[in-house]
Amino acid sequence: MFRIWFALSVIVLLAWAATRPAVRSLFVAPEQDAPAGPVEADYSSDGRYATTTQAVENPAGTARYQLFRPADYSRLGFLSPIVTWGVGTGGNPAQYSELLDHLASYGFTVIVPGQRNTGSGDEMAAAVRYLIAQAGTAGSVFHDRLDVGRVAAAGHSQGAGGAVRAAINNPTLIDTVVTFSLPSKTWAAANADCPTKSDCMFDLTQLRQPAFLVGTHGAFDSVIASAATERTFYNQVPGRAVLGLIESSGGKVADHNSVQDRDGSRGFLGYVTAWLCAELRGDPVAVAAFDGTRPELVGNANWPGSAAR
Repeated sequence: MFRIWFALSVIVLLAWAATRPAVRSLFVAPEQDAPAGPVEADYSSDGRYATTTQAVENPAGTARYQLFRPADYSRLGFLSPIVTWGVGTGGNPAQYSELLDHLASYGFTVIVPGQRNTGSGDEMAAAVRYLIAQAGTAGSVFHDRLDVGRVAAAGHSQGAGGAVRAAINNPTLIDTVVTFSLPSKTWAAANADCPTKSDCMFDLTQLRQPAFLVGTHGAFDSVIASAATERTFYNQVPGRAVLGLIESSGGKVADHNSVQDRDGSRGFLGYVTAWLCAELRGDPVAVAAFDGTRPELVGNANWPGSAAR
């Protein structure tokens, strides 16, 4: 049902844009969107560690999990924090490879459930437990290599809702949350992962972990996850929260699917990586983007309307 409504919305928006010169400008990117601040610039650059991917198959031979991880854990000098990722509706891990590989280059181990619907958050939490078990298994590449006490849940669209649910339902397992275009609750619907609509619903007033909510000013997000909707979600988080509203990414106007490779995810890399380095590794350089009297993110011209508290 989500895909049907989304397709109809896309058709309406494109038809509207064709007859409105002002709207057509929404699809034209600014001349450049290079990192504007030192923290964003530093963490937009590739990390120092070589990376690799790894598939975990179920007995039927299909992918149970896809991993993006450091190629050689012995080179890190620290235990690798865990990031569990939820794809958008009907998505797959390969669509987010630029972002997820970038995180791996900073020493994070990213695990993505193979399901194409992850709104319940259950598979995301199960993925973390799989890695925790592997960290305690002799002979596993993950044995004694993971920081099982430092875990983030992150995701896009339906997967963003899944990340919130994973954190709420597993407060001792998940330490922080990152969402990309967390949809208005009107888009929640039953699917293969959520037997009923309520199984995909979320309530940010119940969130107890720090959260970084990333949204856009794009035309499609104005229907699915508007800047106003993201601000409302931000205001609902009881504790530490950051709202990041990006305007352009990878030479394109940022919109609902811009976090995916094909739509220019480059602009998202810096602050997302910095947030995870700050929250999961206690990085004092990274935290300057979000804390203090003048957080870098809030003053960044490419992130208008952002906020931190």
